Amino acid sequence: MTASLPFLSYRPAVAASGCFRCLVVLLALLLLGLEASAQTINTDAVTRYWELTDALRQNQPITDQAWDEFITMPGNTTYIRNTFLPDPKSKSSLQYYRQALEVVYMPKHDSVRRAKLQAKEQPYVLIEDYKQREADYRQYIQQTVQSPDYLPLMYRLAYEYLPAAAHTKVPDLKMYYTAIGNGATSQKEGIFFSLKVVVDDDKAKPGIIEAHEMHHQLIPIKQFGTIAAEDKGLMWALRGIRAEGIADLIDKKALYQVPGDPHRVRAQFLDPAPRAILRLDSVLQVVAGGATTGKSASFYQQILGFSGHVPGCYMARIIEAQGHRNALVAEADNPFAFVRLYQKAAKKSAARPPLFSKATMIYLATLEKRYLAQVPKAG
Repeated sequence: MTASLPFLSYRPAVAASGCFRCLVVLLALLLLGLEASAQTINTDAVTRYWELTDALRQNQPITDQAWDEFITMPGNTTYIRNTFLPDPKSKSSLQYYRQALEVVYMPKHDSVRRAKLQAKEQPYVLIEDYKQREADYRQYIQQTVQSPDYLPLMYRLAYEYLPAAAHTKVPDLKMYYTAIGNGATSQKEGIFFSLKVVVDDDKAKPGIIEAHEMHHQLIPIKQFGTIAAEDKGLMWALRGIRAEGIADLIDKKALYQVPGDPHRVRAQFLDPAPRAILRLDSVLQVVAGGATTGKSASFYQQILGFSGHVPGCYMARIIEAQGHRNALVAEADNPFAFVRLYQKAAKKSAARPPLFSKATMIYLATLEKRYLAQVPKAG
């Protein structure tokens, strides 16, 4: 669905002043129309999914050609790359997902389907959800996604954790929806959502997962000049912790308030965080001492996982809980400031969250100062 230019009617003006007012109104409407047309919502991959599954319900398997065409649709390509594992033998691979899709939807495989569901095996349980709740997902596409209030809502929620200068619109925004997997990702090609994640999160608070991903598009990035090769891994980690941590205040906070924590916020993002902080601190102490190993992005990813959600979500919650939300938003562009704010908040917290060591804080301050010094000052 692409927003189009508003319909404009025209009548000759009877006076020069009236004509001028008409031109002003016309110009305003044109500008609004141009802004709207730059915001594109694409649900083609969802429509194609339902076409494929309709055939599966008739025991017609998906041909290789049809599958290849489906997974290379604009709404699927980037999402798949960031959601599924490349190893075809993995149960988290796209190849395994295709097999499970046919088992769940084709009546001739019903005995296998029931056995997989009884064993609570993924992705069979996930695909069964898409099958059983198809009416809910269709309604979401028809009523929510196509609502004129949809985009303004996600912008408004994202703005709550952005400095005023970042309260802008994403130029030529493209948003894609698909009906496979259970995730969302913000990339240079656009924002990609699975229907399951948006519908489930919407029940906790409308628009939160969309706003989370929108926040990634809008958050300013502080410039530190050219990052040395040995520091790129650490900068990747710090930026990820900051970006995901702040954005998690938009959606994870609301999800965690759902009784019983069905979204497993505590298990996935909060409980593992203290250990991740201590592991990160141990690594940084070694690095501060002059070590030259273990500095790649993949190394830090093994420590953190979730591209920064752990421990970012936990750290951001501590910062906000101790009254530092305004400072967090004001310095949202600076990953070093995020760590400093956490350290300050953690010292005040009665929950006694883990602190970074003095050696780590000195090292990070030195690193920040070094890179800021090479950035030309404005004016």
